[in-house]
Amino acid sequence: MRSQFIDPRYLYKTESPLRTKVNAFSRYLIVDEASRSVFNHVSQLLADKSPILDIGCGVGIPLLPVGPTVFDRQDFIAIDLSLRQLRSIRDSAKNPIPKLLQVDAIQMPFPDNSFGAVLARHMLYHVHNPQIAIAEAARVIRDDGIFIATTNSSHSRPELQDAHREAVSELGGRLLERISQVFDAENGEHKLTSLFYRVRTLSWSGILAFPDISEVLEYYRSSAYYKIAFDSEADRIRLLNLMADILIDRFGDGQISLTVGGAVFICDEPVRRD
Repeated sequence: MRSQFIDPRYLYKTESPLRTKVNAFSRYLIVDEASRSVFNHVSQLLADKSPILDIGCGVGIPLLPVGPTVFDRQDFIAIDLSLRQLRSIRDSAKNPIPKLLQVDAIQMPFPDNSFGAVLARHMLYHVHNPQIAIAEAARVIRDDGIFIATTNSSHSRPELQDAHREAVSELGGRLLERISQVFDAENGEHKLTSLFYRVRTLSWSGILAFPDISEVLEYYRSSAYYKIAFDSEADRIRLLNLMADILIDRFGDGQISLTVGGAVFICDEPVRRD
């Protein structure tokens, strides 16, 4: 089935779904030494870059430990399309925080050559035309700056995707697959190379080792796939119950591990067009 764009404003009317995903990754993500090295390497590249712009900052903490969070540095500007997400950052902050702005990634109100680094972490698949947002990032980055983008592989979480397809097909819901194909580990480099002279692709992989079925279902409930399958809450509950049956049948009711992976793109030398 062909991937399709999903407007993120529908998905993130509250901060709860994204916070659930962030919490799952922070608690249950296990990666090998190679992936840890990728995360550390990219974070070190960003350490001496200033100022930093975080596009699509969400709840202020990225899924992957790549680069700083909104709370780490004062030379940080964080933007998001969702005012609710930005308010959640402000409300959870213990100390003064950097600028938070409600801005659309495809039309940013910043001058050319403004930033030492721009981050787009697991958000470009939420943009209808990612290359417009990438072009905006390239515009506001200084010539010696860096652009970092992270995303999923189109093959990530096959265990959950397979169970979802089975459950939705049995119940007659809407089957939506692979939102991240709008910008994923497999096609991201191609979409970046027309806007940066140098693009490096670093792969990462791991597992989300959930301790029990309830945690997996909570994570699943936060997904677009679950929300879009049915309009009514009663039908969604039926879907959730069937997913529980399928997952327990396949994996038991103990620990369930989902295979995850993707790419970190390191881009510099932005293309300048007069």
